[in-house]
Amino acid sequence: MILAEAFPAHLDINRLVLLDHGLLHSADFDGPESLHPPLPVRVGELGVKRQHIEDGLHVMIRAGLAGMSAEDSGIEFWASEDAESFVRLLESDYALALHDRARWVVEAFGSVDDGLLRERMREVSSHWSEEFEVVQAWEGVSG
Repeated sequence: MILAEAFPAHLDINRLVLLDHGLLHSADFDGPESLHPPLPVRVGELGVKRQHIEDGLHVMIRAGLAGMSAEDSGIEFWASEDAESFVRLLESDYALALHDRARWVVEAFGSVDDGLLRERMREVSSHWSEEFEVVQAWEGVSG
């Protein structure tokens, strides 16, 4: 959905990982309500997210929904012209909410430079460790 919303832009895997995280946890970035709960250890998602996104991109490329090319800046991915038609076929409540968040995250962060995007992610993720410490302390008291 991010690639379809960003069409015709080309995005590298790092930007896709960060935008995907912002899409799922949009409230952390002063956006709409998050699609996933605000678990205190969500920063750990970033470690496994990259491989899942790469796997999904390969499926999308084989299905003709995305393209890939090696550029001077690295490998870039983009939505094919068929991607938007495919996205419109997804009609579940979750898919519609995902599409709304994809539109928001691409508008909010799609064109910001990599350094600023990473800095914004660092700002948000620094609060997660504080939240985790509160959960650990609470569990120590109640355990």
